[in-house]
Amino acid sequence: MNKTVGIIGSGSFGTALAVNFSKFADEVYLKCRNKEFAEELKIKRYNEYYLKDVRLDENITVTGDYETILKNCKIIFLTVPSKALKNTLLDIKENEDRFDFGSYIFLNTAKGLGDESMNLPSEVFKSVFGEKMFARYAVLSGPSFAAEVSRYLPTAVCIASQNNEILNEIKNFFKNAVNFRVYTLNDVKGVELGGSLKNVIAIAAGISDGLGLGNNARAALLTRGIVEMTRFGEVMGADSQTFTGLSGIGDLMLTAASDLSRNRTVGLRIGRGENIDSILKGMKMVAEGVATTKSVHNIAKEKNIYMPITEVVYSILYEGLKPSDAIIKLLERDIKDEFI
Repeated sequence: MNKTVGIIGSGSFGTALAVNFSKFADEVYLKCRNKEFAEELKIKRYNEYYLKDVRLDENITVTGDYETILKNCKIIFLTVPSKALKNTLLDIKENEDRFDFGSYIFLNTAKGLGDESMNLPSEVFKSVFGEKMFARYAVLSGPSFAAEVSRYLPTAVCIASQNNEILNEIKNFFKNAVNFRVYTLNDVKGVELGGSLKNVIAIAAGISDGLGLGNNARAALLTRGIVEMTRFGEVMGADSQTFTGLSGIGDLMLTAASDLSRNRTVGLRIGRGENIDSILKGMKMVAEGVATTKSVHNIAKEKNIYMPITEVVYSILYEGLKPSDAIIKLLERDIKDEFI
């Protein structure tokens, strides 16, 4: 198998994957957001905005157009934020007359419910390409900070698809990966929900830390957060076991406890008294959990899913609830059995 791979999206994670893959793939193609930035990256060989200390190897081809990716790659990673996914897919679809899309594998890495329709990335994919093309779709998730992936530090992720044939192709691609281990499963919905929901809980954990509530409080939030994520996932048709894996507990442990986490950082700054609007204006990278909180809150309300942590995070982000009052609101709830 010719190990050539395309990556659409040159943010931190897209750049990290390109650098990591360049150690075991024959060729890596990295699609930038526009041709101007692509020309800059071709010359500098490092990303001025993300991971600027990491150089691009010579077998990484930088491009500003989709045609180059589609012409040379059959495995294509989509590494754009969830809110940009639909427009990216529509741009790709413009090339369908010249390329057989049924021969590609499209592997999404976005973690969020950020579009206005509140759809999962897989549902956005189907809305653009149709139900039949879903057989060519996969999703990657799990605890994988870009900075560490780019430095070849040990990382384990899961990749889900309903098509075992393309999962086998993906496993073959990763066979000689450098410190990048892949596990596979079929629960696309569960993996996408885990990657999305953990960002909401990470914001809550950051708020708790920002208020100085201690390790006990954070541990309680994360434990009850997994219960909340699983409850939501089951109602939405996901397998509850998925939330005990890399895209559930694994990703939550990383995102909620590390200073590298954008979502935890947002919560931390809120807990210390900063305004959410000023926080977001000053961030270069997207904190997916902010938009996801709104989407999950709306779905939970519509489907009558009990989500107390998500509810207070939503109230803080969108209704002006004080973080200190939010903690009181959580603690004053009626006592209940742990596993009901």
